[in-house]
Order: sequence, then C-alpha cells, then structure tokens
Amino acid sequence: MFISNYSGRASNSTDLLVTSRIKGACSRLFLLTGLLATGMLINTVGNAAGSLKNAPVPLPGNLGAFVQDKNAAIRLGKALFWDVQAGSNGKQACATCHYSAGVDNRSNGNTVHPGFNGIVNTVLSLDALDVTGFPFGTDNDDVIGSQGVPDADFLGLIHGDPLDVCSPSFPNDNILQRTGRQAPSVIMAAYNSDNFWDGRAKRIFNGVNPGGAGTGAMIWVKGPAGLSQQAVTIQPASTGSQATGPALSSVEMSCVGRTFSDFGRKMTNNGVDPLAQQFVAVDDSVLGGLSSFPAKGLNTTYKDLIKAAFRPKLTSDKLLPDSSGFTQIEANFSLFWGLSILLYESTLIPNDSRFDQFKDGTGALTVQERRGMNVFNDKGRCAHCHTGSTFTAASVVGGNLERNFTNNGVRPTAEDGGRQPENLGKFKVPTVRNAELTGPYFHTGGYLTLRQVVEFYNRGGDFDNPEKDSQIRPLGLSEVEKNALVAFMLTLTDERVRCESGPFDHPSIDIPNGPSITQVGAGGRPTGECLKPFLNANHFNP
Repeated sequence: MFISNYSGRASNSTDLLVTSRIKGACSRLFLLTGLLATGMLINTVGNAAGSLKNAPVPLPGNLGAFVQDKNAAIRLGKALFWDVQAGSNGKQACATCHYSAGVDNRSNGNTVHPGFNGIVNTVLSLDALDVTGFPFGTDNDDVIGSQGVPDADFLGLIHGDPLDVCSPSFPNDNILQRTGRQAPSVIMAAYNSDNFWDGRAKRIFNGVNPGGAGTGAMIWVKGPAGLSQQAVTIQPASTGSQATGPALSSVEMSCVGRTFSDFGRKMTNNGVDPLAQQFVAVDDSVLGGLSSFPAKGLNTTYKDLIKAAFRPKLTSDKLLPDSSGFTQIEANFSLFWGLSILLYESTLIPNDSRFDQFKDGTGALTVQERRGMNVFNDKGRCAHCHTGSTFTAASVVGGNLERNFTNNGVRPTAEDGGRQPENLGKFKVPTVRNAELTGPYFHTGGYLTLRQVVEFYNRGGDFDNPEKDSQIRPLGLSEVEKNALVAFMLTLTDERVRCESGPFDHPSIDIPNGPSITQVGAGGRPTGECLKPFLNANHFNP
C-alpha cells in the first residue's frame, strides 16, 4: 500500500575606473568582514581542496551556556540518535533513515514515493528496486524516499511502554509513510550552513524547532525567582535545528499532535531506558562504558544522561508555572535533543580518505585519479559547487554563498520548489565525500552510480529550467575523462565509514522493511562485512 505525503511544493575615465575599483574592493572587504563575523567563509574555485583534517569543526560559540560536559552530551546524543524508542511506533530512530554511511540503504518497493503526479512509475523487481531501473527517465517523477511511521494521531503514553498510544494503533510495517525527498547523509552534516535539502533547518538553533530566529520559540530557565521562559540564539548549529524536525514529523517519527514535552516525558519520566531494545558493544567508541552487554541497553537513564550533560538551570524536575503538568526537564527536551545530537554528529568527520592522505603527504593517487582530480577542478566544473576540503559550497568552512543551493535541472522546478521562500527549485549542494556509499543521488534518488551522475552533468542536466545554475551546461568530457572523474571521487571514501570503525560504530538496530544490523564496536567490521554501494552498484557503469 502506498501512502503519499509529498511536501515539495521549495566609463572611459581612468579616475572613474580607479574609483570603481576602490568601491568594489571596499564592498568585498565589508562582505568578507561580515562573513568572518558569522563564521562563513567564501572559498573561490581557484583554491584547491585540502585535507579535511585542517578544517575545524564548527561549534556554537555559546555552547558552554547550556552544556556543562561535552563528552556526556555526545554520549546522550549518540544514544538518542540510535534509539528506536524515540519513534511513536517504538521502531523509528534518527538512525533508521541514516544507518548506512549516514543514509538510508533500503531498497524495497515501499521506499518509492510517487512524486508530483502521485503515481508510482518505477518498475520494481519482486517488489524491490533493481539496478536496471536506474537512472530514472525524464518521464519518471518518482522519489526514492525514506520510510517513516504509519499515519496516526497521538493520544498519550503508557508507563514503561516504548509505543505511544495513537489512533489507529500500529498494525504492521506495510503502511509506512514515505518522505518526498531522498535522505541526505548525516556524516559531516556538522559543516552545513543550513540543513535539509531545502535549508529550512537554520544556522541559528532556537532550542525548540528548525525555524531559527524570530519564531517566538523559548526554553525554560531556572533562576532565583523560579522558572521563566527565555529565547535563545545558538549558532552555528544547523544540525541542532535539523534534529528537531523529524522528531515531531508525522511522516518520519511521530504520531500527529505529539509535542516535545510529550516526547521528553516519554524518554525521561516514563520508564523507558536508553536503547532498551538494542545491543551496545562493550567497545563502542562512545557508549562502551555504559553498555549492559550481553543484555540490551545502557546501565543508566536518560534523565541521568541529561543532567550529566546540561547545566542544572535547565534540567530541574520542577513543574512549569502553567497548567500543562510538565516538568522543566520534559519541556526542555527539544534543547537537549538538538544540542546533544549536534555534538554527536560533530564527531562524524570523515577526514582520513585516500584523498586526505594524499594531501597530508602520507598517501598517493594513481595517474587516473590525479587526472580525475584535474577534471573535477577544471573541465568538469565540479569545484564551482563542490568547493574546498568539505567538497560542498553549503559548508560553514570554505563554502561559497553564490552556489550553496542550486537548481541543477534534475527535475522541473514546478515539481518541488526547494529552498523557500525563493521557490526556485534550489537544493543544498551535498558533499562528494563518501559519495561511493551514499547513493542513490540527488534529492530524488533517481541516479544509481557516480558514472550516471557524471553523464547527467556532461549533458547539462535533464531539464532546461529558467532557474538552472549557469554552471550546469554541456561539458564535452571524453570517456577517459569520465572514468577518471569517477575514479577520483572514489578516493574521497573514508575506510572508517565503509567498515564502521570509530567514530562511525553504532548499536544494533532493526530497520523496518530493511536489515537487522548487529552492534559494531570501535574496531569496526571485518573487511568482508563492510558497507557496499546502494544495490551493490558498479560506479563505472553508465
């Protein structure tokens, strides 16, 4: 059964010349000064990408006003990110849609969203996606989305039960709703200036929701006179903003009407123990010291984890001075959720690829890979949008404000307006790092291999949208150049991501309509069990 929840629609005088140049220089200086003040730097195409080891991970400057123990907050964030009890159906974690190299690797038929026309056009093989179905043709507006929760209304909680009380009750996994866009990777999302494909998760985290400043959002703070509400501005913190979105999304994780206070009560005061349905390796790089293995879960509570991580002025058990009946720690759960996941994701930095080793002087690239690097930076025009060591113009570090969100002509603009309020079909430029493992590609998921992506850009995109970026035009690449470009992009895979060694290790997790994944410790998986490309595709196949 297919449930549609499409939410896209998304002078000739020398004196004058000198004066003009001075004004231009001053304008650029003022722009650069402003960008430096906000932590946003522009990286020109001419600046060659370096090792990611040299790119500082951006963290909020006022983090200490909220977090008293960063390591404790990382432990909390990792536990929350992977805990399936977070979902209203007791089966849906953040990790459910980001379990494989930071993305969703499910390939069953229910992951196909019918797109703009509401009709599934993709040909399935035994109710599953198949390599022969890619790339999607221009007449196919389907989207490879992510499966969330059934459509139901929130009614309440039962003590000790990981399932919310919802109506109708949850029958099975065959009626899971699907998102209208492909799930982006959470790995190195910490660098993104804004998050989600359309950037609606803002750089400023208000402690409550993705919307940034000016939304009226407030948290509760304990002072000498008791509890009072305060607005907060935390930046750069788009991953904190992003984390609060899916948690209450009635498609992704939540029954309709659940609030963060309800969610906070469930996780802190309702008898739900951390990761109680999952195994945690004793050598987990973050949670190993708390593991209850061979039993499931952690030997602590979420309330204790929160109080260890956050300042006492935010975490009391005092009732709010209103009629809601919630406590401060319950009401502030959005803040704890957002900042702890932000700090956990700030550790997911894939800075040891073969490319990084090459730039560090500890490794080498082949002749073909170096040719591909030259194509990437020159004839292929890739570096106009995939800039700097993060390989994305959407980065807080080394980004490019002109091309951090673009219309690349993958689908007609009218189908999904992308970034708002512009509504020009612009989507976030993703990083190319670990692209080997993060297919299918684009916000539609309509391309399976890196060679297919190269072919797309070589022909100048699929749709000549008026809003299409000027850099998207025919490239005239030869077969040798195309294969070299693919070979270069494969050097951007961090083997720790591929084999899930620390910090990319994780608890066990059962994915609805997907695999059951065992826990992985800091040492990672044996080579034969490491992650493979989506549908085990050959990236050199067009």
